[in-house]
Amino acid sequence: MAPASELSPLLGSRPERPVGCSAREWANVLLDAVIARQRWVAYESAQQVHDLVELSAAAGEDPGGVDEFLATELALALGVAESTAGRYLLEAAELTARCPATLNALEQGLISPGKASVICRGTADLTAETTAQVEADVLPAAGSSTVPGLRNAVARSVIRRDPDGAQRRHEQARRRRSVSRRSDLDGMACLSLYGTAQDVAVIWDCLTAAADAGKTEGDDRSIGERRIDALVDVCTDILDRGLLPDRPLPTTQRRRPHLLVTLPASALVNPESGRGEVAELIGHGPITPAQARVIAADATWRRLICDPTSGALLNYGRTTYTPPKALTDFVLTRDRSCVMPGCRQPAHRCDVDHRQPFHPGHTTGGDTSADNLAVLCRRHHRAKDTGGYQLHRTEDGDHHWTTPLGRTYTRAHTRHWEPPETRTATAHLAATRDDDDPPPF
Repeated sequence: MAPASELSPLLGSRPERPVGCSAREWANVLLDAVIARQRWVAYESAQQVHDLVELSAAAGEDPGGVDEFLATELALALGVAESTAGRYLLEAAELTARCPATLNALEQGLISPGKASVICRGTADLTAETTAQVEADVLPAAGSSTVPGLRNAVARSVIRRDPDGAQRRHEQARRRRSVSRRSDLDGMACLSLYGTAQDVAVIWDCLTAAADAGKTEGDDRSIGERRIDALVDVCTDILDRGLLPDRPLPTTQRRRPHLLVTLPASALVNPESGRGEVAELIGHGPITPAQARVIAADATWRRLICDPTSGALLNYGRTTYTPPKALTDFVLTRDRSCVMPGCRQPAHRCDVDHRQPFHPGHTTGGDTSADNLAVLCRRHHRAKDTGGYQLHRTEDGDHHWTTPLGRTYTRAHTRHWEPPETRTATAHLAATRDDDDPPPF
């Protein structure tokens, strides 16, 4: 059923679970409902694009300055940041004028709003003609792709279709390299790094190697925890010594870089009497007294006397069955990553698993061969062995999965090289649908 027809009323009147309906049958009904609702959300998002374009046009006709501050008006109405509202308006205009096939796919429910945004933003500096070529390349498979997979597909197509422009845009983007941070809840924060792909790869591989080296007996930290701990150790060592490998750290106001944490003395000395107090990490925001005490345990303390009413600072004092290596290498290189569709865990961090279990000394079971081995991350390895997921590998090397609900999904074999004659996509998304089949979710 097309999203623009009676899909919404139908979803709104979905019946309760019938008597005698098994859990598996009802789970499939609910999964179909989720898919249909996602198509409806995509359709409504496309209608919002049309509304935003008309809103911009109406604002442009008004002589009272509505057009100049339309993003502000929209941000206030929606309760979003002004930059977000501006992006809504710009993306709506771009989808309508430059990416009509993408907007049409969104309206049909073939792709999600996030995927439409990936295509629109990924082709932002292209002409309408080149954008149409990229859309023809990526839209046929966009519905079944993950957002990261679609982003990579768009990037590949843009480089192929506009090689000179791609390099020019890379050089421009390179000058926007930066590191930023933002505060989060629960005493946490996020550090974002924007740099060239090769620079980020160097940092990532270094942190991963350091994290692996830092794992000890009985260490229950995840790889993510060990990565951040390794990075903190390196930075703390540099700050403590005040030295980079080839030069000292600069000083500001005659001080080396440092952290500053404030918390009430009561919370520092007596945790019970300090219950309900709030500490502050300068540059971040509120943290718990317990978190502040962890920092204070290995720090120089300075007494800050503050006004008890306003909190203003008054005084500042101080105190002081293993496959052979060659076969393993082959399978890792062949699969590159976990063979579950959408999983991006790299092969070297996965298990090399027997699709058909290997039974030593028995004539049944699978053998230790390239055809019977596949790369699986630990989570999807468990899904296959104990979670009811079934994995089949075709002669072409595709990996077919069947879920416990009987749904089937395919992870196509990894292409290590793409012959020139296959690089130009010939399929395109039709501007309208004249068949009665639902979108291929």
